Amino acid sequence: MAAWHVWGVASGETSVEAQDHEHYRKIAKRRGEDFVNSYDLGKRKNLELYFNVGKDGYPLWTLLFPFRAEPYTDGYSWARPKGLERHKGVRVGEELTDDEGDE
Repeated sequence: MAAWHVWGVASGETSVEAQDHEHYRKIAKRRGEDFVNSYDLGKRKNLELYFNVGKDGYPLWTLLFPFRAEPYTDGYSWARPKGLERHKGVRVGEELTDDEGDE
């Protein structure tokens, strides 16, 4: 199970997003488009950001010792590739949400 979650982190998605992204891939494929996760910066960079290690964070050896380390983000905004403000291959209105439309 740990390996599955590490793979999710490396892919830049949560377990819920993994299910959503599979749905988006199918929709995009039917249109002949590719789905691109707008939070996927590459496996290595995703892991570096998650653990806040590497060039812009703490040294790698800090993963071996339990101590408090500040996250790289405030928890509200996350790194995205330049020029990718939303997922590619998903059109407005196709996003899966928890909104029941009670507005």
